[in-house]
Amino acid sequence: MSVYTEAFLGWRVWLVRDGRLLSWSAGAEWPARERMEARCRRVLRSPCRTVPQRGHTCGIYAASERELAEALAVFPTPVPHAVGRVSLWGRVVESSEGFRAQYAYPYELELRNAASDDARTLRERYAVDVVA
Repeated sequence: MSVYTEAFLGWRVWLVRDGRLLSWSAGAEWPARERMEARCRRVLRSPCRTVPQRGHTCGIYAASERELAEALAVFPTPVPHAVGRVSLWGRVVESSEGFRAQYAYPYELELRNAASDDARTLRERYAVDVVA
């Protein structure tokens, strides 16, 4: 595990609903204009003291390559979603296919199957570049 005070970029896929970004796997809403902070969701056993942690699955996931992120997010129907880069920092666990980070924030987004208003709404809400 490494600690990064300067952000670096990974790749993610988000669901887009009502001009908001949601994690595609857990449905957690990404906060606008503030960092997303990872939390350990382990309930039955004691949660991790530091997130992320080796040997556990907690952390904000990002792929090292765009193709890897797109391959992970297979949707059954054409749902509104965004593919894009995400800034990662804090404690980071690196693997061969990507990262699990303590903090993250969207960097730039490309919308797919989304309404025309979603690009403008996301651009204003998250203050990031958005391509429709």
